[in-house]
Amino acid sequence: MNVLSIRNLSKSFGQQQIIKDLNMSVPEGSVFGFIGQNGAGKTTTMKMVLGLLQPDQGEILVCNEPVRFGQTKTNQYIGYLPDVPEFYNYMTAMQYLTLCGEIAGLSRESISQKGKKLLSLVGLDGVEKRVGGYSRGMKQRLGIAVALLNNPKLLILDEPTNGLDPIGIEELRELIRSFPAKGITVILSSHILSEVQQTADHIGIIAGGVLGYEGKLNANENLEQLFMDVVKSNHREG
Repeated sequence: MNVLSIRNLSKSFGQQQIIKDLNMSVPEGSVFGFIGQNGAGKTTTMKMVLGLLQPDQGEILVCNEPVRFGQTKTNQYIGYLPDVPEFYNYMTAMQYLTLCGEIAGLSRESISQKGKKLLSLVGLDGVEKRVGGYSRGMKQRLGIAVALLNNPKLLILDEPTNGLDPIGIEELRELIRSFPAKGITVILSSHILSEVQQTADHIGIIAGGVLGYEGKLNANENLEQLFMDVVKSNHREG
């Protein structure tokens, strides 16, 4: 089963076409590396998956249900970590999770139980200081905890290792790799090839709004060469 299916998706802003007849499938239980240069269309695609942008044409299915612009029904299946997550700096992690849980309609008891488990999962258990004093890595961890609050089947991470030090990157990498065993499929949207190489088991390469390659990622795959081949092919065709 595919957790996400994208069919013939296109999107333009004015005269500039950003996404061109995109077709992509994300298998259940995978860590799917969605890679491309800055400006290739990764974030635009993810915003359409979340129903935040209206496609010009095409279809998006999440857990076999169609995504509708401006409607959030399919977002019950999705957790999302943006490139730069924002928080209320005066709150603790648990206070922020409580606020998010209340907005989502969860009971106080459920929020307390889930919050403790999630903070333990992401390595923030027992951290009492306010979010304003967090490092970038700690904020990324809290962002993942928030994204997991609704028990998503699909977790979308947009450039999750940006700004992290090597230790933070390795810790986050291990966390991401653990999600499929918990029933969570991951889309790792990134332009950092080495990160995708060490974390993902499937990839999709987008160049100029076109998906140039999709498939399993083998451990011995020369991802850099594959990526360059796709980019060069797109330039020739463009």
